Amino acid sequence: MQNSEQYKDGEFVNPIEAPIMAPGSTWKYIKKRFFASRIDPEPTGQLPLKPVQRNDWNEKDAENLTFAWLGHSSILIAVDEKMILVDPVLEERASPFAWIGPKRFHPAPVSVDELPPIDVVVITHDHYDHLEEPTIRQLNGKTGLFLVPLGIGELLEEWGIPPEKVVELDWWEHHKVGHLNFTATPAIHYAKRGLFDGNERLWCSWSVQGQNKRLFISGDSGYFDGFKKIGEKLGPFDVTFLKVGSYDDMWKQIHMLPEEAVQQHQDLRGGILVPLHWATFDLGLHPWYEPIERTLTAARKKDVQVATPIIGDKVNINRMPEVNPWWRTVDKRQE
Repeated sequence: MQNSEQYKDGEFVNPIEAPIMAPGSTWKYIKKRFFASRIDPEPTGQLPLKPVQRNDWNEKDAENLTFAWLGHSSILIAVDEKMILVDPVLEERASPFAWIGPKRFHPAPVSVDELPPIDVVVITHDHYDHLEEPTIRQLNGKTGLFLVPLGIGELLEEWGIPPEKVVELDWWEHHKVGHLNFTATPAIHYAKRGLFDGNERLWCSWSVQGQNKRLFISGDSGYFDGFKKIGEKLGPFDVTFLKVGSYDDMWKQIHMLPEEAVQQHQDLRGGILVPLHWATFDLGLHPWYEPIERTLTAARKKDVQVATPIIGDKVNINRMPEVNPWWRTVDKRQE
């Protein structure tokens, strides 16, 4: 780990200057978050949900790429006869505590027991809304491989995952699973789970190249020109799964805006954009539905195709439905 080019002076670093918060903005954030009146921070109605059924995923298709968005940044993907599970977060709260912390807007569309057998669990970074201990522990009996950035393997081993099941990668390193080539690619973010472990573990995005399809998973990141390099080296991508929510100008260096996500998609030479990191937890200061509306507006201006599936719905990218604005039916103020 210490030999990584990203590891300097005892911690992992970004390739560009990227403060977690803009200088002098901490008190401004506290006032906005806890004392100011906010518009629609969470839904007032029930979000539509389609439960994931294990039997619907038994057939492993070599030709197509199918996926189900499980809420927030969790995705179930079937491609090249392999089943991939990305950043699985299925508990009620994205928090180290069961009684406090960001609470889900909706139930998880699936339990670990109801998932099909998983070939690869992919983790982008160590934050609680992307990596949760109870779900990882349960997945130990469901999968034989966890692909993670440098430093996260030790955490998984503490949770009972055998070391032979864990593969850690640095940026631009590869790991082959069947016909799929997984590459840990750069991102602009940070790592932290406790008070004293800041940037002890690496963060990344992921590129997955198969025989017939290619996909990109952003994890959390600010916008930077490194996405163009990824697109040039590993693209074009049939589908990009990109973070669009939990943004603010106070922390845009590490969480890109929706408009920047659309630009990221173009930098990556993406085909279909699937927005993630919205409609599950209140982690920003914006209305809960704003990320998808801003994404669609920016995408229309640049002629980018966006998928907006209901949480849990199984989607085949070769038979993409038209944009379904299901979020507009949830709140009366949205109608």
